[in-house]
Amino acid sequence: MTGRLLKKFTRLCLFSFLATEFCFGSAFSISELGARATGMGTAFIAVADDGSALFYNPAGIAFQPGTHLEMDNAVVVGLFRFTPSATPPGQVVPPNGYSESIRPHFLPLAFMYATKQLSPKMTFGFGIFTPFGLAANSTNFNDGDPNLTKFVSRFAGTRVRLESYWFQPTIAYKLRDNLSIAIGPTFVHTHLFLEQSFLNPLGNDDALKFGRTAAPVVLPGVPVNLAAPIIARLLPEGRSRVAGTSNAFAISAGLLWKNALPKTDIGLMYRSSVVNHLSGKASFAFGNQPYALEQYVGPSFLPNAFPNQEVTSSLPTPATYGIGIANSGLHGIRLSADVRMQDYKKFKFISLNFPINENSTTLQNIALPAVKILNFNFRESWNFALGAEKKLNDATAIRVGYMFDMTPVPSQSVGPLFPDANRHSFTAGASRKSGNKEFTFFYEAMKFVDRQTDVPANNYQWTNGDYHNFAHVAGLALRFDMKPH
Repeated sequence: MTGRLLKKFTRLCLFSFLATEFCFGSAFSISELGARATGMGTAFIAVADDGSALFYNPAGIAFQPGTHLEMDNAVVVGLFRFTPSATPPGQVVPPNGYSESIRPHFLPLAFMYATKQLSPKMTFGFGIFTPFGLAANSTNFNDGDPNLTKFVSRFAGTRVRLESYWFQPTIAYKLRDNLSIAIGPTFVHTHLFLEQSFLNPLGNDDALKFGRTAAPVVLPGVPVNLAAPIIARLLPEGRSRVAGTSNAFAISAGLLWKNALPKTDIGLMYRSSVVNHLSGKASFAFGNQPYALEQYVGPSFLPNAFPNQEVTSSLPTPATYGIGIANSGLHGIRLSADVRMQDYKKFKFISLNFPINENSTTLQNIALPAVKILNFNFRESWNFALGAEKKLNDATAIRVGYMFDMTPVPSQSVGPLFPDANRHSFTAGASRKSGNKEFTFFYEAMKFVDRQTDVPANNYQWTNGDYHNFAHVAGLALRFDMKPH
């Protein structure tokens, strides 16, 4: 029965792992990578007593004798709502604003960890997890829908998906009976998909720039400044899709000190930044509806101006630094607290490089620049977590926790790609042992602080307004002691 259960759970975790996407606070970071840890509000750096220590503090596996296999599975229900403060004339806005939710609404994700004690001092571990991920979808229209019923902020983005898979072998070593260190060289595979509308006819945007460039061909003899806005208004709306992958390397490290007398543990963790050099494809589409300018320039004019092609890009993910303390001297209750910092200041922009356009001098490729810069200018992010665990008996433990996550996203970058804000999370969980198995569950209520933006530079992307977000997260974990007593 145990073997059958293990096979079923493994299949479920593998399926969920392949589908992993997230839309959380703190931009695209994920903190909830272990059921026991999340039940304690993710305050786990100084606890680190199960497989998810490979993520929270890899030095913790040095104090886990024997061989263990752990599979964590969770589901996310995201509720994201945006009400714009201004819209184009005549725009139809849904009564409760636009839904900017992850889809499907029930989104599975999974992580897997394994540890094996090689000697009294040395332990090996291997983890597969996603410390960075993002999924957002604001597409509420078809190409043939009237413009005034479409998502108002679509020129700032309609869909994004980021998945960063970390494959982390780790060696932990006990320097003393109560002090361990660990290091984990990591292989990182990253996938990015980005979709947005373009040729925005309003404001000083891409359609107007294209109009200035195309004016001598489309309206010869007409002054460029007069021809450009006319051309911009006659263009159809386009949609761009960029998808790319990268392989890179990272490093994780940790330290854990256990002081038996005051029953206090202190942990340190580090996860390096990664610059993901992505390569992939860029495509551009204009729907199947006729547009006013087509009768003058022909059906191949826009496809020639925006050719599908290869694309390269760089996506930096931040380094993470953390410190935690835990104490179990209060009536058998273990209390823990963590502080983590992520240097999101490295995430200033994404550059999309279109090599086919680098030396273009003909009309065929004039509309698409050789390099397109998406500016974000993120700031540092801080995360504070508190947790408590109480063992009711040898088989059962209960947990509660709280986490405050400070968003790195400045007002200028809040929009459909990052509908982000500071967030408060309240968590609860429990574990039950049965033989060589331990079952754990958690629930997290994640309330984003309501956010209102008013950035003049974003007026013609219509991302200014009110953001109201909430997420439910629930998860299960199954941990096996491969050498049952």
